[in-house]
Amino acid sequence: MRKSVHILATAWVVVVCFALTANSAHHVYTPKDPNEVDIFSTVLSAEVKANNWTKRDLICFSVNALDPDKKLVKDIRLHGLNVCSSADWRRSFSCGFQVDFQIIDLALPEAARIRAGVADFRDINTGEGDLAILVRSGEYSLHRTEGKWSVAEYVPAK
Repeated sequence: MRKSVHILATAWVVVVCFALTANSAHHVYTPKDPNEVDIFSTVLSAEVKANNWTKRDLICFSVNALDPDKKLVKDIRLHGLNVCSSADWRRSFSCGFQVDFQIIDLALPEAARIRAGVADFRDINTGEGDLAILVRSGEYSLHRTEGKWSVAEYVPAK
């Protein structure tokens, strides 16, 4: 009887683990418009410049507290940015920095507002710290002129 209960419990754990893995695959952010890739790339480029990051610095990012889908990550890499999904950091602790996007308004095709929060994970990665350090947080206003997105304004969070 004890062996049967152990087998049933093990089977239940396996089923739950596979269900959680399958369910987490549905919790990714997929852009609804091709402009979103350019918008996120523009904001990430602004953060790279503002924080003096190098091209070697790996940046993890999320959108609306969701991991970006693989295609979004790939498309942003095509803009010359060294990025990966936040899920990659949770698996390998390889990202030095994290950018969390929160979409405020995507009045596509001409304007957008995105909140970006930046954290430094380097101390966690090395085991020297337990918490990420908030580097900066603020809201970007972007405008599209002649097919190119640019930052119109950045307002730091208070």
